[in-house]
Amino acid sequence: MRWFSRDQQIKQNEAEKLFNSFRSSFWIYQKQWFVRCFIGEHVISLNTLSNKPDEYETILGLCKYTCSDDDYQKYYNCITTINNITFFNQPIPPNIRLSNITYLCKEFPFNAQFWSIVPNLNRLKTLTLSSYDDTMKSEVQAILDRAPYLTTLSIQQNASLPIQMSLFKYTNPSIRKLDLEDYVHYFNEKECLLLSRSSLGVQCEVLYIRVNNRENITTLVKNMVNLRILRIYRSDEKYSDSAHIHLKRNNDETFRETDNINIDELIQWLKDQLSSTSVVVKDLHYVHNILIWT
Repeated sequence: MRWFSRDQQIKQNEAEKLFNSFRSSFWIYQKQWFVRCFIGEHVISLNTLSNKPDEYETILGLCKYTCSDDDYQKYYNCITTINNITFFNQPIPPNIRLSNITYLCKEFPFNAQFWSIVPNLNRLKTLTLSSYDDTMKSEVQAILDRAPYLTTLSIQQNASLPIQMSLFKYTNPSIRKLDLEDYVHYFNEKECLLLSRSSLGVQCEVLYIRVNNRENITTLVKNMVNLRILRIYRSDEKYSDSAHIHLKRNNDETFRETDNINIDELIQWLKDQLSSTSVVVKDLHYVHNILIWT
């Protein structure tokens, strides 16, 4: 249940009224139906304890709950997804533990409370890192070392930064998918070779990436020995029609008209360059991108 108001006092009074209506012996002892009440900036969110957190709930907005502290800890222990990059920037009660996270989206730098709230990453499958740069190398590797079943690593970097060389130095034996689509850098040939020879590149089976010319696509396919799926991101800053793929230059490089390639011609060129067993198509969901099965 959600209730909206911009008046803080009205909102607080309504939250108390809603919460108290579930504190009777009927709900707590007979039905054993426990609720939690969160107050956001303009919203009250009231849910049963068995329901997963909704989009309006944050730990910071916790108002009250009718269950015991142990039961409430069990509720948080069931949380598997953290997709708010600022989630750990807010004050979190010291008794909260998040031990079953499978998807984690986190911005840098990490704060001191992270490892006390997240005692282990044994169930983590997908990790998305935001605001990335080389100064975070040790923090990233610390997470990778504690995530034995991690399969997908996504790194997001601001376009104003040059490529961060630490990207080529990380290790984690379980990672099979690298998502660099939001790593806003267009890889040149040297960088593609470095990636293909890195520990993560050697074991990578699925790669999302931006490149700055078509030859670098073949460089990746021919040098990444375990690659099965490659998705090439197309920049649409200069050309907005779906008939072309714009293989953009980085900030320190000059745009060339030849970087804007007819996408059908590029697909045919790739088919001519790659093995006959490779499949090259437009991405059905993102028509400006190209998918390659090797």
